[in-house]
Amino acid sequence: MSRELESLARGIARCRACRLWETRTHAVPGEGPAEADIMLVGEGPGEAEDLSGRPFVGRTGEFLNRFLAERGIERSELFITSSVKCRPPSNRDPKPDEIETCREKWLLPQIEAIRPRVILLAGKAAVRSLAGWTGALGKAREMAFTVGGVPALATYHPTAAMRFPKPRAGLAEDIERARELAIG
Repeated sequence: MSRELESLARGIARCRACRLWETRTHAVPGEGPAEADIMLVGEGPGEAEDLSGRPFVGRTGEFLNRFLAERGIERSELFITSSVKCRPPSNRDPKPDEIETCREKWLLPQIEAIRPRVILLAGKAAVRSLAGWTGALGKAREMAFTVGGVPALATYHPTAAMRFPKPRAGLAEDIERARELAIG
């Protein structure tokens, strides 16, 4: 990880900019190579992530790892993070002010430090945070977004893909589109 990403991770670990720090065990800054071509942004840490301080390590993370591997992508190739860096109490949806605080203070600086070739916005909170879209996720998948000059693709959250066929197929399509954009 680059010095800049390490510095951001230390700041995230100490952050008290919104109320989410009050109930966290660990902040979850994200992980992956500083030169990642693809950045995946999820919604927020769950219980397993809060306990470990790492993104996507619970059941959804296991599914994501297998899902990527089936498509010839290793998790270690991506930088994986979330819209908010601390687990919302009882796994509730992150509130707009929490999303905004995390975006401005941490997520946009992470994107700037990594400069990925494409960003996968996985789930409603990620799409709302970085694309400003509040409509249906299925409709957002048809749209083109950019974040700091980086192409961003709205996609289904891996949890939805784990449970339902339509999001699973959509996530597979979007991962392939992201790979094509990353290759150039």
